Amino acid sequence: MGGTVTHFSRFSSRVTAALLTGAVLGGTAACTASGGRTAASGDLRATPVAAVQKAVNKGARLTSVSYRLSGKVPGQGTIDGKVAFSIRPRAIDMRMKATGGKEEGEFSVRLVGDAMYLGGGGRAAAEMDGKHWIKFAMKGEEAGGLGGMQRQADQDPAAQASLLPQSDDVEKVGEETVDGVRTTHYAGVVEVADLLNKRAPRTALDAERREKVLEQYQQLGVSKLHLDMWVGPGDRTVKFRERARAAQGPLDLTIRFFDVNKPVRVQAPPASDTVDLAQKLKEAGKRLG
Repeated sequence: MGGTVTHFSRFSSRVTAALLTGAVLGGTAACTASGGRTAASGDLRATPVAAVQKAVNKGARLTSVSYRLSGKVPGQGTIDGKVAFSIRPRAIDMRMKATGGKEEGEFSVRLVGDAMYLGGGGRAAAEMDGKHWIKFAMKGEEAGGLGGMQRQADQDPAAQASLLPQSDDVEKVGEETVDGVRTTHYAGVVEVADLLNKRAPRTALDAERREKVLEQYQQLGVSKLHLDMWVGPGDRTVKFRERARAAQGPLDLTIRFFDVNKPVRVQAPPASDTVDLAQKLKEAGKRLG
């Protein structure tokens, strides 16, 4: 049990960061809602803000999205991976590789119902009696002491994309081809403190959800966000990038979307290859009792 918990404490720091910047950020196209400034009706289609807002609103109707994620995460090094993310029903299948940080290697995250599975490949197996996965509940007492991972997995990622229309300087950068798709590139900069001090726009996400994601940027030590969005045919977000200077180093993540509104089927790993944290805690309690 001691080896399992020790491994988990190190392993969870990587996964928490990935959940924050991967599944959470990546869902921007899947569940964003409208927000920010609006243009006058006469030039609605002409302004960059309105064009970005249309893409954000389009994403609000999606129920699932798959994407590739790459870039730098503060304190974690370089990451590269693939994620399938479903809003209804809630499901995540994340496969990531981290290099150049404190914890290098490949790892996986699967969210199936109210259970999360963390897979660490051979390194995990070496510390968990040959098993590659650890399972823990996302509800109840077991979730309460796991470093906030429940909050990360439960987050609505809407705020990231909805911040761009709230920038005071959203601009059209130009026309670019991304993965064979002709897109329009938009960009803007937002000050985290300014947004925290402003009332949420009437058409934005509810104030609590918006404030939560802004506070997370503050916790990372991010004061200014550089946001880029590439919008393709049908107001579909094809690519999204965020850049910032955080307390532990640069944040620079790029997401490329390739599937939307397709079923996301996630299977739990075999029980024979999984350490059930709840069961381990129960067994430890009996021994101590």
